[in-house]
Amino acid sequence: MVNFSELVLRKFRNIAGSRYEEILKAYQEFFLTEEELQIPVVTSILLILDRFSGRVPNEVFDVLSAYPGARVDVVYLIDEGLFALIRDTLGENEAEEFRRKEEALGREMITLAERALSELGLDYSVEITFADKVEFVERESEERDLLVLSRHFGSESVKTHKVSPVVFRIVQGIKKPVIVY
Repeated sequence: MVNFSELVLRKFRNIAGSRYEEILKAYQEFFLTEEELQIPVVTSILLILDRFSGRVPNEVFDVLSAYPGARVDVVYLIDEGLFALIRDTLGENEAEEFRRKEEALGREMITLAERALSELGLDYSVEITFADKVEFVERESEERDLLVLSRHFGSESVKTHKVSPVVFRIVQGIKKPVIVY
């Protein structure tokens, strides 16, 4: 198969002359490679939720149903840094109260996701865990083919930014396909 850059060079060789190599070098990050032109095979999906994610829209589950046979791991993530901060500043009782409320919210969100996934007949697992959000997602996404997360994941979005800084950092840091809803 012909390399994509060779094809472009052959097509535009007489138009831009020697400047084309400079243009290709300067804009190479915008050209798709052969690997990027291939549709990836998805067998494992990581659906990350947290207190800022909100309810997962049905359209997300419709997209996930396009991957029959894929396993969906639903994880509700509680920020361990925030938990430690509450414990250190407000005390153990307040930290435990925070933990109970977060776990209750996590169970509620996971139950909704479970219903939708079971209606679609997808294989899934659920988990509530404490971890640093960015580190956990980066580490766990290495083992999955697709990552799904809310644009509000990690912090509330503001009027000036439609995507939270945490999501922005995650999307820039991983090399797997990501669905941001």
